[in-house]
Amino acid sequence: MHQFYSLRKIAYQSLIELSTEDGINASSKKEVYGCIFGRDSAITCLKILRVIEGNSNNSFVDLQKLKAIVRNSLLKLVSLQGKEINNESGEEPGKFIHEYRKDKFERLVNRPNPWFIYPDGILRNYDSIDSTPLALIAFYRYWEVTRDNEFLLKVLPSIELGLSWIKHFADQDKDNLVEYEFSTSRKHGGLKVQSWTDSFQSIVQKDGSMPLYPIAPVEVQGYVWLALKLWGGFYKNFYQKSNEEKEYSRELLSSAKLMKKRFNKSFIFIDNEFFFPAQALDGRKNQIKTVTGNPLLLLWATYINGVKRESILEDEYIPDLITRSFQADLFDNDAGIRTMSTKALTFNPNIDSYHNGSFWPKLNGMIHEGLEKWNYFDYADKLKVASLKPIAYFQTPVELYIRKEDNYFLYRSPSGQEGCRNQAWSAAAILDLLKT
Repeated sequence: MHQFYSLRKIAYQSLIELSTEDGINASSKKEVYGCIFGRDSAITCLKILRVIEGNSNNSFVDLQKLKAIVRNSLLKLVSLQGKEINNESGEEPGKFIHEYRKDKFERLVNRPNPWFIYPDGILRNYDSIDSTPLALIAFYRYWEVTRDNEFLLKVLPSIELGLSWIKHFADQDKDNLVEYEFSTSRKHGGLKVQSWTDSFQSIVQKDGSMPLYPIAPVEVQGYVWLALKLWGGFYKNFYQKSNEEKEYSRELLSSAKLMKKRFNKSFIFIDNEFFFPAQALDGRKNQIKTVTGNPLLLLWATYINGVKRESILEDEYIPDLITRSFQADLFDNDAGIRTMSTKALTFNPNIDSYHNGSFWPKLNGMIHEGLEKWNYFDYADKLKVASLKPIAYFQTPVELYIRKEDNYFLYRSPSGQEGCRNQAWSAAAILDLLKT
């Protein structure tokens, strides 16, 4: 592994450079995503917290600086949390931001369906089903790692608003799952796909059509379940000041229990003789059975209480999930876990593959963490080496890459837009992979 150690300094320096007074930019300012994204910020913060928690003798890493970066970024997310219902931007009370741009949003407004700009001239978009649960997890983890009670008291009202959003807005049909849709009455543009694989190609069907709304993505169920477990446990064990808090704890934990039962009943199917979670459920609750890397994120979203661990996925399905995911159509020894199986009907092997066959350091970093949580260390080490080889090739924390004919390529869209070379959640994932 020593050949990868130089990547630690590159990743650390990238995070320092991407940090601003507004939080952590998703990519450098000269690149297309040089602004704040709620999902990216939360995941980047969570990975940095892992580095802070497990760092050993890396003199070039300033842990206090990293801690300050995370604190500032999380507080910024609080300031951008939704306050009212705005159909044109996707804003809802308690919902955390998807994208926040003070400038350089011309490509989003100079189009047939321009995105909504608020009266103050700033683009705020809330088209994300997972920014809110990820932010809630990040708040908890920051407090768990730092025991910064001043921070906790400052953000608790925001946390409760986020939990309220999950209850009142995220589960639209009250079936104990969370889903999203794009309003038919909306006049402005936005994201039609609102999970982390937010490109049309990630979920488009063989005939070129979108599944029926509302769509319930697999990994988001795990994120929401974990957020409910963490804060339900918090109000049970740390913050019982009254009967009201006791009841709130019971409500959150009961919701998590119902959600887990519904998930395992609705998402599991058999692929190639293995039990495997569906990519998503469509608006009729039909399984979208495309094999992707996303179900492995359910292991990342693990609740740990002492020596006990639990995910939304029943334990009996975990060995099949891992074995199936490391077959050659999804795992590449020199690149990691793909976003989509090569056997999928919508798999794209070319350099314009964004979410349907490409590789993302962010995805592989989160999967690696989940494998470690469940003590699958052999698989975790195998994935670590595979994931770091392309980063060593590019010598920068790229957004994503494609491996074709034994070569690595940066993503390039049909219009010529290249994938980012300096991506925050990639840098944080690399730093976490190499923290020891």
